[in-house]
Amino acid sequence: MLPKEGQDVSPLDDPARLRALQQTGLLDTPAQEAFDRATRLASRIVGAPVSLITLVEPTRQFLLSRTGAAAEALAVPETPISDSFCRHVVENDAELIVEDARTDPRVQGNGAIEGLGVIAYLGVPLRTEEGDVLGSFCVIGHEPRKWTEIELETLKDLALGVESEIRLRRRTNIATQERETFRAILDQMPMGILLSEIGDDATLNMNRAARDMMGPPAHAPDANSRHGVTICDPQGAAYRPDDLPINRAARDGETVSSEEIVVHHPQRAPHNLLVSARRIETEPPLAVATLLDVTTHRAAERAAALSHARLAHFHDITRDGILEIDATDRVRYGNAVIRARLRDAYGEDRAEAMEGVNLARECPEFLGPEFEPVLAQARASGQPQTTDLTGHDGHTLEARLFPDEDAVLVYLRNVTEERAVAQARDTLARELNHRVKNLFAMMSGLIGMTARHAKTPAAMASGLRARINALARAHDLVSPTATLESAFRGKMDFATLIHAILEPYVAADDPRLSLEGPTVLLNQSGTTNFALVLHELVTNAVKYGALGHPGARLALQWDVTEGKDGAELHFTWKESDCPPRGDQPRGTGFGNSLIDLTIRAQLRGSYGTEWPSDGFISHMTAPMELIKG
Repeated sequence: MLPKEGQDVSPLDDPARLRALQQTGLLDTPAQEAFDRATRLASRIVGAPVSLITLVEPTRQFLLSRTGAAAEALAVPETPISDSFCRHVVENDAELIVEDARTDPRVQGNGAIEGLGVIAYLGVPLRTEEGDVLGSFCVIGHEPRKWTEIELETLKDLALGVESEIRLRRRTNIATQERETFRAILDQMPMGILLSEIGDDATLNMNRAARDMMGPPAHAPDANSRHGVTICDPQGAAYRPDDLPINRAARDGETVSSEEIVVHHPQRAPHNLLVSARRIETEPPLAVATLLDVTTHRAAERAAALSHARLAHFHDITRDGILEIDATDRVRYGNAVIRARLRDAYGEDRAEAMEGVNLARECPEFLGPEFEPVLAQARASGQPQTTDLTGHDGHTLEARLFPDEDAVLVYLRNVTEERAVAQARDTLARELNHRVKNLFAMMSGLIGMTARHAKTPAAMASGLRARINALARAHDLVSPTATLESAFRGKMDFATLIHAILEPYVAADDPRLSLEGPTVLLNQSGTTNFALVLHELVTNAVKYGALGHPGARLALQWDVTEGKDGAELHFTWKESDCPPRGDQPRGTGFGNSLIDLTIRAQLRGSYGTEWPSDGFISHMTAPMELIKG
């Protein structure tokens, strides 16, 4: 057979022919009686010592059947394509008649002449329904022979039977492959799929997902209880076999859409399935059904419903009023606290019919005039808002508004008592602050009168007075004397504290002074203790160090670092460019002891000093958990 028009490949290599060869499923199969009977019959009728049925591939020919000593003597049922006469049948799509291969130019030199003793050859094509030549049905002689027309026609008649058997095998194999492909495709689908035939109540096909959902199919008389499986509706009523959705579809032609069933299996938790089914018009009738596992979805719905019920219960028992207001400013939900306030203000009817009411317009005094602007701000910014409202009963309500996509959730808490307590606490703090300042002043006077240390009582009194005044300044910074307009702060920036302590001795813009460090907020304890430490350091610097010499410098550095026990404040006081000293200072004076006691005992930190030739350096640390404001 010559290449088809527009076809560049040899017929031996034609993809369609090779695909048809594979589809037969006959390549490399053992001997089969159906084909061996045909070759035996051909040898007897034609009187040839050898008869073959060959399937020809590009590099070899497979001997599907072989009769005759020469062919049966082959170790394997195949020969290379170089030893094939049958290839000419395939290539030319026509019978091949050879009387003497040794002199026939078409096959002269073919390896089969020596290998199998092929001298005379008569072969006819074996075709598919599409006309592709798969191989040849041939008879072979070991001597020169003139083949007759009757022998050729006889071989063709026998070949028709062989051809029919090959075609049947191919169709069967293709059908099997298609079924396997169909099942493989079904098994990859996430939803369950099954086919059912009416008459014997048999499930014909079920994909992997359906088997996982329903359990393996079984030929049990009761299809509803196979392998202990029971199928019920969501209310728990068991289905009769005839009432199953797929059976109704096949028997009655009913189209079932998303009917929920519950499959109870003895070895696992129940499965909730949505079943859709329809009839396929065949004989006998079939029905196809799809199964969608909604077990997780139903569990989530139940959990959500339970959570909603719990949340609703919480909303009704909390002391906060809770309102949900939609995009049109109307009430979508109000809890028991809101209903009670509405009942007190407007009566039972308004309380029970609050959904859909615009409270700001229809009941303006209920939340007061401050509510509408805050509601608008929450919507405009998309951010939570907090404000105090004055309710219809004069009580102060803390309102917290949380905007969502199409609604605003409002929490209302009656804080009338809390606000009164806070105001009283503020008044008390102002009074205590005033009294503590008076106490500091009195202590300063008493200490001045009872000074017992230093070289003279006056010197000791002056020193102690200065220390107490430093503490008073620190107290002023932490909690200034309150007025009705000021609020209690309770926090102090470390740099601000340093400037306040150093201010009496050195100006902030003095070139001798440099401060470097981040913003660190101190609490009252940190402020008071560091005020004392800084006072001792600055008074020593004025008397003996950098602040007592025009050319000297004072550098203060601090930072917060993470240590193994948490964050720590590291502070360095460095005096430099001072005149040379004589003897090395011992660092055992009262001021140094006071600093050490303050840092180590009060703040649980560390303290150390260095005495370079031109100045003094002090290092100290304190845990932030004790001093952080």
